[in-house]
Amino acid sequence: MTNHGRPCAAPKSGAMNEHSSPADDAQVIVVGGGHAGVEAAAAAARLGAATILVSGDPLRIATLACNPSIGGSAKGQLVREIDALGGVMAQLIDATALHARFLNESKGPSVRALRALADKPAYARAAQSLLAGKPNLRVVAAMAEDLVVEGGAIRGVVTADGAFLRARCVVLATGTFLGAKTFRGADVAAEGRFGEAPALGMSAALGRLGFPLARLKTGTPPRIDRTSVDVAQLSEQAPSPTPLPFSYRSPARFAGPQLPCWIALTNERTHDLVRQNLSRSPLYGLDLIRGIGPRYCPSIEDKVVKFAHNPTHQIFIEPEGWDEPTWYVGGFSTSLPADVQLEMLRTLPGCADVVMLRAGYAVEYDFVTPTELDPSLETRRVAGLFHCGQLNGTSGYEEAAAQGLIAGINAAHRALGRPALRLGRETSYIGTMIDDLVTKGVDEPYRMLTSRAEHRVVLRHDNADLRLTPIGHELGLIPDAEFAAFTARRNALKDAREAAERTRIGPTCIRTAVFGAGATLADALRRPELSFADVAGLFPRPIDPAIGERAHIEIAMEGYVRRAEAAIAQAAGDEAKTIPPAFAYVAIDQLSREAREKLERVRPRTLGAAARIPGLTPADIAVLRVMLHRIRQSIPA
Repeated sequence: MTNHGRPCAAPKSGAMNEHSSPADDAQVIVVGGGHAGVEAAAAAARLGAATILVSGDPLRIATLACNPSIGGSAKGQLVREIDALGGVMAQLIDATALHARFLNESKGPSVRALRALADKPAYARAAQSLLAGKPNLRVVAAMAEDLVVEGGAIRGVVTADGAFLRARCVVLATGTFLGAKTFRGADVAAEGRFGEAPALGMSAALGRLGFPLARLKTGTPPRIDRTSVDVAQLSEQAPSPTPLPFSYRSPARFAGPQLPCWIALTNERTHDLVRQNLSRSPLYGLDLIRGIGPRYCPSIEDKVVKFAHNPTHQIFIEPEGWDEPTWYVGGFSTSLPADVQLEMLRTLPGCADVVMLRAGYAVEYDFVTPTELDPSLETRRVAGLFHCGQLNGTSGYEEAAAQGLIAGINAAHRALGRPALRLGRETSYIGTMIDDLVTKGVDEPYRMLTSRAEHRVVLRHDNADLRLTPIGHELGLIPDAEFAAFTARRNALKDAREAAERTRIGPTCIRTAVFGAGATLADALRRPELSFADVAGLFPRPIDPAIGERAHIEIAMEGYVRRAEAAIAQAAGDEAKTIPPAFAYVAIDQLSREAREKLERVRPRTLGAAARIPGLTPADIAVLRVMLHRIRQSIPA
């Protein structure tokens, strides 16, 4: 059976190998050139799959459509993990960063995260250049409007001009474009982003295939002319004085001049303008927006209405490029009319005469409930079809890129006859995010948070390579030369830890810390008041400072890590109990009707995943455990 919605042109020939049908244009088609699409296409091509990236405008590939930053709390860990697996986002930001610094340093290594601002045009150019140089990859300028399904498996996409591109696997990375509308006051436009046409047919295609669609909302703040701001009235936020690369593969040097950011505070005049104009808001007075917005990145309207007790809100004014005239007004997302936005901006310190170059807007779009997915990000409804990024209800460049990487890897593996990659919660923030999506679903745009990762003590910024680079190398995304550099780094870290454990320093006094006879360097590194720099000279041989800092973190954290590893081992028992794919939950009378419905919809792969489905009780899981035990006992040895 073929399922598609419009006539198809004859398939074109393309790159093929032993796994390709003679009629295939490619083995993997990636729809969408945002951050998810870039990672998916780059990974699939690198793994040897003939890949097509379909983009409505190839010159807009990897556009930083909203904020100019990569990384931040929890998001920085995602970027490090993408890099450790062999993805490209970290190298792109390192090549174009104009401001970088660590966040949450005072809160400890488990939540410390790197954030960097990019030169937005340079970032997009770097990504486009990287894709242009990839073997096995070509970019097609077109809007994908329909899906072709034969016998329950994807066979390709149909573009807006009626062309049929045929492939074994398709990755949908459609961002905010499905059925999208933008809002500025009463002005509503059919747009996926400012000035860019939406994708209308793909929503209908997914709906015809039975995928449940819903609406979400996000937004972006106004952009201002940097020459019209009096920065003397703002608080300066300086970048790091030393290079802070995301990628283990990037040299420790600045990409260009490092620029400051600026902090301002809203005031009662700002808030009064919001309240006076709520009747003109598409979210409040006009009631035009139906999609749910992000709780952790609210609009200025939401801040004023929902947090009315706060007399001020922090605003971050950030450069968008070395030579760009625009500054980004972070924390000021809004869909109020443009004239109101300008008035509001001029209430901020240093902005009395500010020039607004582009008004902020909200965008509403379709997404597919991610409980439709396997942890590989392949849909259960259509074989060979993968979803990633905002199509799955997530928010943020980093969340999208991480999903794109996994979807691209698994689409290539499926096309090439290899097993799927599935990351667990104990391995990574990526695995935690995907498990959250496929087992819990979303009712608002999902943002990665450190609090979502119960194993964050072992999923740190500093050790992403130890956790994931061997996997990346085994996949074929980390070349041998880079893996050799990783191995040398891992060995040096091991040597530094062992040297710290065996080197005696006592009795002695280091700063205010007193040590008795028999004390070691490791004992000193466990003291919270001491840093690696305080004891670096006591090592028997010189230690690279970067390795020394990592050894310090591992030694200081080892007690917490042991407890976390014990919890992981305990949870592994339920994760090891797999559930048959066709398990008949509806037949278990001991389960509540709600539990049966949720289990039938999500169809978790393991007992551990079932336990994380919202609404299931410990009693439900106990019943399920007993039923699975009975099934295993009934199977002959």
